Parts: sequence; structure tokens; C-alpha cells
Amino acid sequence: MKHLNETQQRVFAYAMKPFAALSFLSGGFVIYHLLAQRRDKLQRMYHRIILAMNICVVTVAAADFVGTWAMPVGTPYRLGAAGNQTTCTTQGFVRIVFYPAVPYYYASLSIVSCVAVKNSFMEKNYRHIEKWIHLGAIIVTIPLAIFFLLCKKINPGLSGCFAEEYPLGCIDDPNVPCQRGGDVRNRNVKKIYGGVFLIITFVIPAIALLFLRASIRKASRAAIGSKGKKKMMESFRKKALKKLTAQSAFYLLSFWSTHIMNVITFIFFIITGYYQIHLHILGLCSASFQGVVLLLVYFRLEAMKIDAKTGIENGETTRDNTQIQQIDAGGTRLTVADIRVAAEAERKSVDSSLKYSFNIFDGTPDESSPWANFLNPGDDFEDEFKDDSSSCFNINEDLTLEVYDNSSS
Repeated sequence: MKHLNETQQRVFAYAMKPFAALSFLSGGFVIYHLLAQRRDKLQRMYHRIILAMNICVVTVAAADFVGTWAMPVGTPYRLGAAGNQTTCTTQGFVRIVFYPAVPYYYASLSIVSCVAVKNSFMEKNYRHIEKWIHLGAIIVTIPLAIFFLLCKKINPGLSGCFAEEYPLGCIDDPNVPCQRGGDVRNRNVKKIYGGVFLIITFVIPAIALLFLRASIRKASRAAIGSKGKKKMMESFRKKALKKLTAQSAFYLLSFWSTHIMNVITFIFFIITGYYQIHLHILGLCSASFQGVVLLLVYFRLEAMKIDAKTGIENGETTRDNTQIQQIDAGGTRLTVADIRVAAEAERKSVDSSLKYSFNIFDGTPDESSPWANFLNPGDDFEDEFKDDSSSCFNINEDLTLEVYDNSSS
């Protein structure tokens, strides 16, 4: 690898620090929010995973902010090197363990969403998978970090210590003997490590959400029963697909935007065997900004859920007003016009109830919700549908009964 000039050294030493500092503050705020402001949220698995992910964000951001300061004093062509081999090894160990844990937890949310939606967000039915999610975050990276540590493969890189040979690039330069970690196996392990990172970040969450989308698309096709039931299920299906598309696109594209440059850099490295400096700098800075992006995604999805709940409250207000009007009427017999007005008000109330919260990551845990009935349809759904919508869809029957009563009296 070519030696860095003074400008390049300065960029690698300091360009990441402001982004890492913002990520550290963002991750710290989410942790504070969950532990101090809204501890009740931790009753839900989704928020516990968010907490664990932001602990990893804070740890990675701290390591990124330290940057070249952890490198041993005298490291050639590295501006700001002020540590020793112990500080370098510590920084590298932390980055190897926690750097992939952030996209791992983020990807696990998409898998949890599939299971949660299928179980109507009744967490008791799938809580057992949480321990395996947390175990998976470290079961591979800790042994890998120990392997690099024992083989003396944690050494100064471009912007900090990581799994590198020392001096950096000595594998490709026969004139520079490797002092630490200089073997082809080290590079092959790094390529596998990078490939796994790409799969976790880009492949798994996309497949999980596509599977969820396919499940929702098929949910109403097997439905049997009345036309009213099929019409209702089709309405739920369209609304669910619309919400799923909006939330999953926001979820995926936001996080992918912080790592896409690293992907391009990694592919370039696989093809050419060396890093493109400018791409690498952009990739490091955007990845260091991930804490801010994750904070925005988290609170934006929470805002979407609050908006949905507001829709529910508005629907309940409409229904309550209708009931008040009926009470005010007292024992007076209703006219045909009154029945039509009441039926129209009830129809609007039913339409408002369709705004029931459908957050694919942290939906309302209610087996009787419209979404639960839609995703797990049965005979009870049809009965409930008929009961709840009788005033809307059976107005002719009500009018017939009214006429019959008048004639008999």
C-alpha cells in the first residue's frame, strides 16, 4: 500500500471524529430515553433490542472517536498516534466485536417483525427468541476477536486499530517484511468477515421484510365465506401493504445509506486488492454517522405509531357521539331518515377503526385487533364482522322490521 501523504494522514486522523461524537451523543440519548424517561417501553422486546443496539452504537462511536490516538507512538505515516500496543489491541478488539453487532441487531428487528406480526404482537408467544438474538450478537465476533488477538493480528490500520497486518500492506510488498499478522490467512478471514457483514446488513433484513410482505399479500387469498368478509379482508390487506412498504423502506434505506460507501470500498478492495483512499474516507465517515440515523429512524417510527393511535381515538369519538345521539332520542321511535343517519355515522366509525396501529416492529399487542383477525382469519372473524357491521350493511333489514312494526301497531 502506498504511504499516505500529510493531508491524507490528517483526514484519516480527524475526519471521523465529529461524526463519531454525534453518534455517541445520539446513542446515549436513546439509552437515556429508555432507561430514564420511558422505562415502561422496556416491557416490549422491540425496545430492549433497540437498547442493546444503541449500547453497541455508543461503544463503536467511542472507538471511532479515539481513532489514531490508540495507535502506538511512532507508528509510521499515522498522525496523532499516542498510545501503545495495549491501547491499540483494546481498540481493535472492541471494534471487531461491536462493529458488526450494530447491523446485526438492526437486521434482527426485521426478523422479529415477521414473527411479531404473525403472532399479532403477543410477545408471550415469541419471547423465547430474544435470548438467541442477544447470544448471536457475540457468539461469532468474540471468538474471532480472540483469534486475532492470540495471533497478534490486531494492529494499526488507516483510521484506527483493527484486524490488519503490520506494517499495513506488507503482504503485498515483498520489500517490506511483516512484523505482526503478515499471512494470507489473515486477509482471507477479513474477506469472510466483510462478506458476513454485507449479508447481515443488506441481505437478511431485505429477505425478512419481503417474506413478511408476501405473507400479507397471501393472507386474504385463502379466505372463504361471505362477500362482506372478503371485502373487509381485502381492505385490511391493502392498508397493511401500504404501511409495510412505507415503514420497511424507511427502515432499510436509512441504515443502508450509512454503509453503502463501505460496500463499494469493500468490493473495490476485493477486485483490485487495495483500498481507494477517497471512497474509504467517505465510507468511514458515513458509517460513523450511523448513531444519528438510528436515532431518527427510532423516533420517526414511534411518531408513526402515535399518529395511528390518534386515528383510533378519532374513530372512538365518532362512535361515542353516535351513541349520545341515540340516548338523547330516548324511547322515541326512529324514522327512516334517522336510521339512515345513524347507519352513515356507524359506517364512518367502522372506517375510522381501520386506522388501528400497525407498526411492523412494535404493533399493538391485541388478539382482537383488525390486523390479528386479518392475518389469522377464522370463523370468529366472519361472525364478528357481521355483528359489528350489521347497522351499516343490513339497513334494508332494519327498515323492513320498522315497517312491519308500524303495520302491526
